[in-house]
Amino acid sequence: MNTDNIKDLSEAHLLILIGKGNQLAFRQVYHKYWEGLYAYVHNILNDAWLTEDVLHEVFTQIWIRREKLEITNLKGYLYNGVRNRALLKIRDDKFSALDEFIVDKLRLEPEIEQEFNKTATVLAIETAAKKLPARCRAIFYMSKFQDYSSAEIANHFNISQRTVENQISLALKHLRKELGTALFLTFLF
Repeated sequence: MNTDNIKDLSEAHLLILIGKGNQLAFRQVYHKYWEGLYAYVHNILNDAWLTEDVLHEVFTQIWIRREKLEITNLKGYLYNGVRNRALLKIRDDKFSALDEFIVDKLRLEPEIEQEFNKTATVLAIETAAKKLPARCRAIFYMSKFQDYSSAEIANHFNISQRTVENQISLALKHLRKELGTALFLTFLF
């Protein structure tokens, strides 16, 4: 059955086809009523996300229970279903004054949140750095965490300054791979 034939069917025929699992019939009902149901529920909830949730829940339930449904008035059934689901959302999603107080207290102060992010970044770097060979890791730590110059590190390990730079470059490539670009750039800057 093609889409042109589906558009011409009565609601009773569409419901029979939906009951048999016909997706074209289901889509026809969905597209026919979506806009009106959306406006109706949005007037109740005044929230686009919740409105879409309600509509998806109702249509999903129709599809899941399609073989058992006995609908005589499709339009009335849909509007009644979305209204009831919207009222349940209002009842279940309502915050009490105590809930709002608790949520406000859970928010971190910007300085604390920034310090938390810094600590998490350093931990991720240290974990990734542990996978480096011992000498490469030591050179990396001396350069990035202890602020030694390449010359000082070269002198300490009795190696050339070029070797130090190569080891730091290898460590940074490893960290970029392990941490991903976003976290790596946060580390650099």
